[in-house]
Amino acid sequence: MQNWSNELSSINAKAWHLLILACSNIAALLLFASWLFEPTRSLWMDLDIRTFWAMNNSLSWNKSWQTLWAIANNRAFDLVAALSITLIFAHKALCRDRQNLSRYIAIGLMMVLTVVLMMQIGKMIPIERPSATVDFQEALRLSQLVPDISTKDLSEDSFPGDHGLVLLLAAGFAVFYLPLTHGLLAFFIMVIMTVPRLMSGAHWLTDEIVGATSLGVIALSWLFATPLHRVALEWMEKRVIAVRGRFRL
Repeated sequence: MQNWSNELSSINAKAWHLLILACSNIAALLLFASWLFEPTRSLWMDLDIRTFWAMNNSLSWNKSWQTLWAIANNRAFDLVAALSITLIFAHKALCRDRQNLSRYIAIGLMMVLTVVLMMQIGKMIPIERPSATVDFQEALRLSQLVPDISTKDLSEDSFPGDHGLVLLLAAGFAVFYLPLTHGLLAFFIMVIMTVPRLMSGAHWLTDEIVGATSLGVIALSWLFATPLHRVALEWMEKRVIAVRGRFRL
């Protein structure tokens, strides 16, 4: 597993990989275009509606089921996703590769900066799409079913799915820099932690699998199919080493 991670990093660190870059961007743009234009747009919209009502109708099952998803959509629960990804990196850095701790800190900082940047870019996309709970006033809302728990179940602008985008970027970093098992675990967490926003109706399915995926793939391809990640990581690691040395950390 470790050899797989090292090989992937060394291959992508050498130069521009134009074929990977081109294929990734073309695939992402085609995915996005399929959501924007007919005849595939109608198919996406139908999938959105069917998925939403299947999940929304399940909220009538019982109080325990409602409470579960209300908790999962509380802002504080987002910390669980963040902690889970952090622990994946920490396991590798602290338990398996402590001598390169500065490098992993630099990776973490670079990941945070990438997430912040892409979140801002996502907000600049000129598409305003209300969530399903805005479009369908008759839909069940967790904030009304479980009023004692603060829950995100509505958004005036749900595209692209910011939650899914953050998790996809984090999973991409894990795949590139960590062993295969760690990367797969990060992708599993990404899928599991994206579901709550779909269950609450705060996001449509295509907010995640079209919006977040297309934007995330473009970002990751420009980062890892070019020398950009190597240059940025070297710059960041030098500063982390300097700070740790200054404060003897």
